[in-house]
Amino acid sequence: MRSFVLVLAALALTAGLRADQGTTAASFLKLDTSPRAIAMADTYAGIADDVNAIEYNPAGEAYLTQKEVTVMYAAWFQDIYYTYGALAWPASWGTISLDFFYLNAGSFDGYAFDSTGKPVSTGTFTASDMYGTLAYSRKILSFLSAGLSVKMINESIASYSTGSVAVGLSGLYQTPVKGLSLGLNIANLGPAEGFQQGYPLPINVRFGAGYKPTDYITVGMDYDQPIETAGIWSVGGEYAYRHTLYIRMGYRYQGAVDYNETYDGYGPAVAAGMNLGVGLKLYKNYAADYSYSPYGFLGTSHRISLSLNFD
Repeated sequence: MRSFVLVLAALALTAGLRADQGTTAASFLKLDTSPRAIAMADTYAGIADDVNAIEYNPAGEAYLTQKEVTVMYAAWFQDIYYTYGALAWPASWGTISLDFFYLNAGSFDGYAFDSTGKPVSTGTFTASDMYGTLAYSRKILSFLSAGLSVKMINESIASYSTGSVAVGLSGLYQTPVKGLSLGLNIANLGPAEGFQQGYPLPINVRFGAGYKPTDYITVGMDYDQPIETAGIWSVGGEYAYRHTLYIRMGYRYQGAVDYNETYDGYGPAVAAGMNLGVGLKLYKNYAADYSYSPYGFLGTSHRISLSLNFD
């Protein structure tokens, strides 16, 4: 009961702090970093059972028994891409994990006005975003774990750059119901950031439930409350065929669907909440994961990752 009250308090706090759409800094912090989690529509706070949990619920990494490393490449929109890597290192005193994210926004044409007010080309410039995270998690009780993360953030465009630091708090509770766990992750708590004017970071509260009725099936449901938009519900699941081939599917819903937002050949915008993906267990402890996410008229996004477990 106490845990439930804490969750409600966290959600209420975030709702009270809510800003308007597009008024937070470092929006790239909201980008997803795990093809496995993405394919299940980010339904991961209550599952959090691998190295990818550092960005979804670091507390889950307290239950890892092997070291894990992963690298990911994401082809986002237009010429924008980002890369990501993470490492989790469990020990008797807890689990240390770290990750690194880099987004390349491409090149842009620069212009300036001369003395007559005529725009003159100044060449091209680039823009990029990055962060690095250090997290620590450990079991408080055999069925309860907690996590703390610190994230260093940097944004740059042309010759200008800005940065900030963010803290995250998380927890994972293994309920008395076999295979059912509940997770809570509060992310991006930190000072304002901006180039000329400071804006709040995209504080986010995520609460989720994960359920594994068998070794072959994983399902979950998450509620994600950003500071600046309506909350997002997501459901997703994974089926493991002989623990070699993994089929994943999930759907995210943010409270409304714009049926006027269509895109030729792909159907209405309602499809933009659908996510699909597959995973393949490779030789020994290697694995590859892929996710496919449609974004309405913006197009689609593809992510692929390679992972390794080792002692």
